[in-house]
Amino acid sequence: MHLSADMSRDRAAIRTADASPPMRGLTGNRGEAPRSPAGAMPDVSHLCEAEGPAIAAWPFWLYSPVGVVVLLVRSLLLASFGGIGRLLPRHWRPVPYPLLRRLLGIVVERNLSTAEIVRLTDKRIVAVNHVSVLDTLAMTGVGRPNFLSGTALRGESTFNAVLFRLVELISGARLIPAQDRRALADLFRSWRSVPEESSFYVPAEMTINNGRGLFRFHPTLIDRGVPVVPLAIRLTTSLGLVAHPFMSGGLATLSRLLMAPRLRFELTYLPALSPVEGEDGQAFADRVQRAVADHLGIPTTTHTVEAKRAYRERLRQTRRAA
Repeated sequence: MHLSADMSRDRAAIRTADASPPMRGLTGNRGEAPRSPAGAMPDVSHLCEAEGPAIAAWPFWLYSPVGVVVLLVRSLLLASFGGIGRLLPRHWRPVPYPLLRRLLGIVVERNLSTAEIVRLTDKRIVAVNHVSVLDTLAMTGVGRPNFLSGTALRGESTFNAVLFRLVELISGARLIPAQDRRALADLFRSWRSVPEESSFYVPAEMTINNGRGLFRFHPTLIDRGVPVVPLAIRLTTSLGLVAHPFMSGGLATLSRLLMAPRLRFELTYLPALSPVEGEDGQAFADRVQRAVADHLGIPTTTHTVEAKRAYRERLRQTRRAA
């Protein structure tokens, strides 16, 4: 139970080495830092570590014996629905999906109706902040969404590949690997000729934040010559569970989320944005990022996934030295 205090001491030991300036090649031509509601940009640790317990508060640990049973039941449900999904055509998979999502304890609240979301996102990129490994399960189920899996800069882990394949089987959503340039080109080309609705959701930060600020949105994922719909996601867990503990592995994090009695996702679709004349890709991405942050009431930063990785490695080295 002392993990949070240990992380705070470790963070203090390395903070002076963690100024995290904008990375060359990722800041656009202007190189301007996006503004935050508080004015000053917070340290990268502010976006990584939980404000309270590192993993969960005591009510969750008290509940955990029951949670283990819940985890086993939900794992069987996922395996069963995944098996059924293999037998169904893709367009039939969304039919049983809402039932599965309720059984998983996932509650989704949207600010728009299904028809309004389909009209707003049709033939557009949807740029989202990333708050948990279950975000995709909350976003799918409306229209014909396509999701980017991995990013062109950091690839896709085995864990993510398996998780995304399961999402495809249980929901009917389409996951496109970032390295599959042909599939991406075909998608955007189809938007010019295919009348049926289609949208493309991208994790604009390229990593998961802790809900206290946004990593910088990357222009490679946003600046594609089409309007972009900012999507602000807010996740409320139960029993004091941290949605994405900084030093926890993906499988352990997923398991704890599936143990939770209830997860509430609030999805707010904001008005579409388009680049203005003379605006470079990074400046446009910063504007999209600011729209999401302003709605959530949290700061924007220029910290990137690389800064997060560097901070994690310094934290590990500090612990080994101690």
